[in-house]
Amino acid sequence: MKNKDRMTAILITVLSVLTALPSGILIAYIGFKSGIGVLMIYITFVLSVAIAMILQTAIHEAGHMVFGLLTGFRFISYRILSYIVIRENDRLKLSRFAIPGTLGQCLMGTPVDKDKKPYFLYNAGGVIFNLISACICYPLSLLVSNPYLAICLAVNGMYALISLFSNAIPFKGNGVANDGMNILEMTKYPDTIDCFYRMLDFYEMMNSGGRSRDIPEDVLDLRESTLTTGGLGASNIIYLENKLMDEHRFTEAEELIKDAYEKEYPLLDYHKCLLNLDQKYLDMLKCGFEDFSDKKMLKFIDSSKARMLSVVRYLYAKALYQNDRKEADNQLKTFELLEKDYPFKGECKSEKELMEIAEEKLGQTDIINKETL
Repeated sequence: MKNKDRMTAILITVLSVLTALPSGILIAYIGFKSGIGVLMIYITFVLSVAIAMILQTAIHEAGHMVFGLLTGFRFISYRILSYIVIRENDRLKLSRFAIPGTLGQCLMGTPVDKDKKPYFLYNAGGVIFNLISACICYPLSLLVSNPYLAICLAVNGMYALISLFSNAIPFKGNGVANDGMNILEMTKYPDTIDCFYRMLDFYEMMNSGGRSRDIPEDVLDLRESTLTTGGLGASNIIYLENKLMDEHRFTEAEELIKDAYEKEYPLLDYHKCLLNLDQKYLDMLKCGFEDFSDKKMLKFIDSSKARMLSVVRYLYAKALYQNDRKEADNQLKTFELLEKDYPFKGECKSEKELMEIAEEKLGQTDIINKETL
């Protein structure tokens, strides 16, 4: 973590502690005033934290959705934890999907009229709703007569403010950029507003069954002035690399990954992890593989191996490389389970093709049905 990010993390932690201390006093006051006892205060607090985590995440993402709709964006998906509701053929569908380091996400289609290119309220909507929630929960905790509900409301008020600090103060934590960082980058570098819109357009395409190879290369902004601005600008490298991998242009993909690291583009840690996985996959195809030793990568793989197809594909290729057919079969079963509820069918096809190539290069038998590609 860079010094600037470390100082920001300390600031967020200090503000969270300063929020938690008076909130704790309020919770203790409610509990002892009602006479429910220390044990019940503790149990209610623990349960309320779990409730607040889910409820305030839902409220935060609802804020993005509401302010997105108010400024012309179109609903695409709404995710809490690993459950995602997506719009598919003008109908809502429940699927499973998750991104490490995030509790939720609400993504919208770009406005039909893109001349004005609004971005602030959509990105700030989450923290606005968290602030409103805190302003409602704290007073209600003093007004309701039920002590258990009062404690739950106080905890929700606390969690709402912590969520506000964690998302409003520009920060790249857990491998991804928060709302404040996205707003800061787009305000400071107006060209990255196009990158933000492009990201949403690509997501909508993937949501409709498209694949990375369908991305027109000429719409990507690969100018140095854009790639060096921050995570949004550098994300163009990820889109191009995904396209090259999906088109099986492996030499070009490898050169792009090498170039991205040599020039030290400000890629998000999450994106770096994805590039690292692809690089190791390509190394295995060339029979020059050395496993990860970096703790950050090992943690990423461990936290994503049951949720992300690209990680499963990497683990599948690794098992074949190590001649571990049993583990390869286990990874194939994991892939098939994920595929059933996975919202992006085009990505399923892309990853399955890469698994097929790994099987042809490293395995002994064709165990993936090509008719499903």
